Amino acid sequence: MRNYKLFLVVVLAVFLFTTPSMANGISVIVNDSQVDFGDVSPQIVDNRTLVPLRATFEALGASLEWIGEEQKVIAFRGNNQIELVIGVSTAIVNGNTVQLDVPAKIINGRTLVPLRFIGEALGDDVRWDGQKRAAVITSKAFSIEAPSSSEKDKLKDMTVHFIDVGQGDSIFVISPNGATMLIDAGTQTAGQKIVSYLKKAGITSIDKVVATHPHADHIGGMQAIFDNFKVKKVYDSGFPHTSQTYENFLITVDEKNIPFEIAHRGNKINLDPDLDIMILHPGTTMGDANNNSIVLKVTYGQVSYLFTGDAEKEAEEMMLEYVGSQLNSTVLKVGHHGSSTSTTKLFLDAVKPKVAVIQVGEGNSYGHPTNEVLNRLYNASVNVFRNDIHGTVVISTDGQTYSVKTEKQITQPVLPVQAPIAQPIMNTDSVNAPSTQERLININTADYELIQKITGVGPAIAKNIIDYREKHGAFTSIEQIKRVSGIGDARFEAMKHQITVN
Repeated sequence: MRNYKLFLVVVLAVFLFTTPSMANGISVIVNDSQVDFGDVSPQIVDNRTLVPLRATFEALGASLEWIGEEQKVIAFRGNNQIELVIGVSTAIVNGNTVQLDVPAKIINGRTLVPLRFIGEALGDDVRWDGQKRAAVITSKAFSIEAPSSSEKDKLKDMTVHFIDVGQGDSIFVISPNGATMLIDAGTQTAGQKIVSYLKKAGITSIDKVVATHPHADHIGGMQAIFDNFKVKKVYDSGFPHTSQTYENFLITVDEKNIPFEIAHRGNKINLDPDLDIMILHPGTTMGDANNNSIVLKVTYGQVSYLFTGDAEKEAEEMMLEYVGSQLNSTVLKVGHHGSSTSTTKLFLDAVKPKVAVIQVGEGNSYGHPTNEVLNRLYNASVNVFRNDIHGTVVISTDGQTYSVKTEKQITQPVLPVQAPIAQPIMNTDSVNAPSTQERLININTADYELIQKITGVGPAIAKNIIDYREKHGAFTSIEQIKRVSGIGDARFEAMKHQITVN
């Protein structure tokens, strides 16, 4: 019996020391903001911390691609690329093989990745804070600095940040006099990325928060906003919704005693005396949340922005009836992520935008943006910027001219179907798309530097393309480039109208 008990003790010890354990009390802080992992806790494996994949990469401002048949994760941020295969103890960072102390794992159906490796591979600073029991990461993800208090009196530009939150909306406005407004906050997991982005810019409070409608991809990140910033007023569409996300949103507004107003057509938002912010919608309550989206027109001098939430055809028709030609705006935030339900020809004819921004996630399951909407924009000669291709998009104006800055420097325009994806531009008169012949890069003859001018191709993928070409010979069709490591369907869609094999 004694030997049997000893055997059980040994077996139990082996089990305890060879299986993952919860990292109880351990948190991850990115740019002074704690990452919310939801119901999935970090795990300790072989004395290394593994963290949930998606929440971690989003907090660090990286884009993800999952190749299911290979159980491979590819992450991108700027010119950095990481390739991980579940259960494999090596990774590829910018084309170089790196040994891992512990591989990525699937635990209880969730993919977890080694935290320190991920942070350092993206070029971030990672350290352990023993007092806080926290892994602290100082991320170098793209951000735009907000003005300091001493600079605000001199500042006369309005800056609008279309933050890349994946499949969702989040827009941050800094007025000419330094007042701030946040329109939507993406999904719950995107909340931490928004917080990090704003904190890195020195934001500590937000004057106005607008929840265009109660869907989770627009208000899911609001809890993180309320937890990290002093919010001075909230505007809501007033459309009744029974989701837990919306209920939590309202509860937090009440608990924090934040002034709350139902937006109504014809009213104005007083943010800055130099701006005119008109609420164009909703008027009478309509039958669904999307068509009750708050729509704002923000005008500064001769430049205006139209923010549409997820407004669809019915809402567009109501606005056409209510304001007609007053919809005319320089910049259009395309409704409902580029869904075919929105951005009708009649509406587009009335808005007459110079620039359109589509807030959409790479490889999303909805097929957004649709070819139908892209072609309407193309036919209207609109310059299109997309979060899935350009990353975060920032449009600044002095009230006379405007400029566009993008997180990802797209050196050649991308043409999904027919619709052009614009380059960063400096003013309304400087936009001239290059000819088709100028855009095409021959993937059989292009050198290492030229290949990197293809959208989404950094040093690592450029090397992969050249290595593949040397090993297998010339590409006979552009589709064959998908055989190159790191180029999946989403990346191919972004580049296919830039490349040729002839």
